[in-house]
This record gives sequence, C-alpha cells and structure tokens, in this order.
Amino acid sequence: MKSILFINMFFFLVSCSNKPRVIISPKMKNYDQMKIGFGSCLKQDKPMPIFNSIKKEDLDLFLMIGDNVYGDSEGEDLKELKLAYKAQRKNFQKLDLDFPFETIWDDHDYGMNDAGADYPHKENSKDLFLNFWDISPDDVRRFREGLYFDLMYKVNNKGLQIIFLDTRTFRDSLMPSDKIGEKGKERYIPNPDSSLTILGTDQWDWLEKKLIQKVDFRIIVSSIQVLPIGHGWESWDNFPYQRKKLIKMIDKASLDQTLFISGDRHRGGIYKVKTNSGKIISEVTSSSLNASFLNEEEYGPLRVGKTFIEENYGVIIVDSKNNDMFVGIKNINGEIVRNVTISN
Repeated sequence: MKSILFINMFFFLVSCSNKPRVIISPKMKNYDQMKIGFGSCLKQDKPMPIFNSIKKEDLDLFLMIGDNVYGDSEGEDLKELKLAYKAQRKNFQKLDLDFPFETIWDDHDYGMNDAGADYPHKENSKDLFLNFWDISPDDVRRFREGLYFDLMYKVNNKGLQIIFLDTRTFRDSLMPSDKIGEKGKERYIPNPDSSLTILGTDQWDWLEKKLIQKVDFRIIVSSIQVLPIGHGWESWDNFPYQRKKLIKMIDKASLDQTLFISGDRHRGGIYKVKTNSGKIISEVTSSSLNASFLNEEEYGPLRVGKTFIEENYGVIIVDSKNNDMFVGIKNINGEIVRNVTISN
C-alpha cells in the first residue's frame, strides 16, 4: 500500500515484566506517505475494544495526547498513579500493539484533575511518566522542567514537525465559574489577567523558536483545546491573552495552514479560525478512547459541524504528493465520522 524506506531505523521493544510493551518511535525514517493515529482519555480499568480497529490501521505512529491513565493522587507517594500505570502496563502487554508511540500528559496522568503549576508532586509524577513510556536517559525531557518536546520526520523528503506542548507544569490557576453548571460557564470562566501563563517563560521562548523553523507540515499537540470558545470547561480560553498570543505567533509563522490536535473533552470535534493575515488554523479534538458518556451538545462558534461523543480516535494521513494532511475522527468500528483536509 505504501513503500517505506528505513534509514538506520530502530525499534526499541520492551516486553519484560516490569515495563509496558512500548515501541519507541523511529527518528531516522523517510516515508512516502505517513499515517499517524492519535487519541486521549484511556481508563486503565475499562475494556479497550477500540484498539481492535486501531490495530488494523497500519499506522506508522500513534500519539497518546493526554489522560493516558487515570491516577489522580493527593498523597506524596502517588499511590493511585503508580497503580494506574501498573494496570495500564498489563493492558498494553495484552493488546500486543505493533506501532510506535509518542506521548504527552494531561491532568489525570499529571496527577490531579485540572491541576496546574501548583500541583506539589509534579516532579515525581514526571518521573513515573518518563519511566512508563521508557523515555531515553539522555532525552532532553529528563533534564529540564516540563515535558514539552518536538519531533521531525521526513515524508518523501518534505519536513513534518510535531510539537508537543506541556499545558500542566507551568499553568497558572484557573478562575472558577461564578455560575457553576450554567451553559457556557460549566466550571471555569476566562481570566482577564494578562500576566497569567499556560506554558511558562521558557516553554514560550522554545515554542517561538520552533515556529520559525521552515517545514512543510506542522502538527501541534495540546492536551487541552486551543481554538474552542463558548464552553466553561478547561481550555486555552480560560486564559484569553495566552490564546491570543499563541494564535498571533502562528500567524507570523511561514505555513499557511497549521493543525492542532487535542483531547481531554470526552468528545470529538473539528474547529477552524482564520488569523489576521488570512492563515488557517484547524484543530481536531479526539476524546475518548474508552471513557465516553452521554452529554448534551455545547456552544461552539468556531466548530465545524457537531461534536461526536462516543468512543473515537484520530487518524492523520500526511501526503507529500498532494501536499496536504487528511485528518479523520473514527468511531470504535474504524468508520470516519468527522474529517478535514489541511493543505499548504
């Protein structure tokens, strides 16, 4: 179906009893066409039938973009988080997944629901994350604060950049809603304080440098939603000045179209916005892999179509010949329920 040229390619396969069966993504590889899966919200104590469909996708890479386990822990020993990883390790071994992973965390694998910079055990939870995903001892994430990082791939000699943002380690406190439960103000409201941050100074500086790099395709991973406005759940809109800063930064970048992928919300959806200079930013939210529940549609002025609230995962096909990325949200049976094409 697609030819793949391997250049010094390696798979690091872990199958011993004390680690998950995780294949680390090969970095030296040139693809004619690259197929990337992504998803979020995977409860370790629930069945995972969606992986039957995911395994049939013939993926080159899968991105776990947050809430990869549910291990909220108040105690310093992080007992719940350790048990969550232990259970998920067994699940991964049984699933016998044959594609590589790259990962970032969200709140429930960070350590506490909706937690930010003030979570007291974040350094220990970071160590658990890095060890579970078998991140190399010399990886930059082992030596600096936070888990943000980026990857570069070649797709028929065109550059694909994937940027992973850490929206937990540095994030200031959220502003509670003044009318909890009311539509549009369900839990939080936008904070007008322009001094607050989501990414922190160092990560913002790092991101700015990454965005000026010349690439052919760019995917930015944010565990929480970036573009959506109008609902009162956690998102970048809780910090409107930070959201505007991010959009303005992307507006200055070289690409005409940029793709965000996000999770967290227990619903899938597609969102679009046009920048001041006419560039298009698209966002595809995929959530959840096995933790869906019935809920009503929400206000979404930047959304394209309705959200999808059943179990789902995302698939990105990076096509170097057509110079575009097809992004689909698929249901538990592997059927496309929402899709968008990003062209440059």
